[in-house]
Amino acid sequence: MTASIYNSEGILPLEHSPPRKICLMVEPTPFTHISGYSNRFKEMLRFLSKAGDKVNILTVDQRTPKQKLPTTLFGFNIEHTHGFTFPLYNHISLSLDLQMKGRAMMKKIRPDLIHVSSPGFMLIPAMIYARLMRIPLLMSYHTHVPMYAEKYLGFMPAHKWVAWALLRWAHTKADLTLCTSPQIRAELLENGIPRVDVWKKGVDSEQFNPKFRDYETRKMMTDGNPDDFLIVSVGRIGAEKRIKDFKPVLERLGPNARFCIVGDGPQLKELK
Repeated sequence: MTASIYNSEGILPLEHSPPRKICLMVEPTPFTHISGYSNRFKEMLRFLSKAGDKVNILTVDQRTPKQKLPTTLFGFNIEHTHGFTFPLYNHISLSLDLQMKGRAMMKKIRPDLIHVSSPGFMLIPAMIYARLMRIPLLMSYHTHVPMYAEKYLGFMPAHKWVAWALLRWAHTKADLTLCTSPQIRAELLENGIPRVDVWKKGVDSEQFNPKFRDYETRKMMTDGNPDDFLIVSVGRIGAEKRIKDFKPVLERLGPNARFCIVGDGPQLKELK
């Protein structure tokens, strides 16, 4: 009987593969805010560090003062390139890497893999670098563009068709696309995007730990009723998050249910 190299959860051990050189091109930055998107990248980098991989990171952040921008994480260098804030959603920064910092990074380290976040404008230089230097390209898909098009560009004719056309144009050039759920994977495959897999979610049990339970915080979140049933939403506050859908749920739960929203975003004033 041959012993399995997989652990009890069907996952290969970190030391199974030799260390690799990776160029991570990510926008918006996951390093100056807290969100599920941010946690996903930070946890990935933490485990890549444990595995001995070498990661060079290129990102963009036009909203944070330059002196406060992080330069390292888990021993990996973080470089920032020039960018712009997105007109339809000015809370985030995007970039075409016109300074070509990504190109200089590729020439210096010759990575085994380019990992670029999607959707965004940094996809374009990442595709060019991957093609010219013959480097495998991984795209991770985090924001469902057709849904955002419906919410923010619904006044435009054929907005969903355009969204899917742009996604197919970009993601057919990836060697692999990772998305955040089986449902999104099925939708991407149905709409002509090949080679899609799921980037499984995880919880940082070191940061999100019951040992941090705090009575005063719970009291504040429940408006002075700490024994009430509490639902907490932490993240970006936008129409696409469908936070307003919680209202009928709370009404059905009754007067002893509380809903606390933690975060910021374009829908904050409306919800207040």
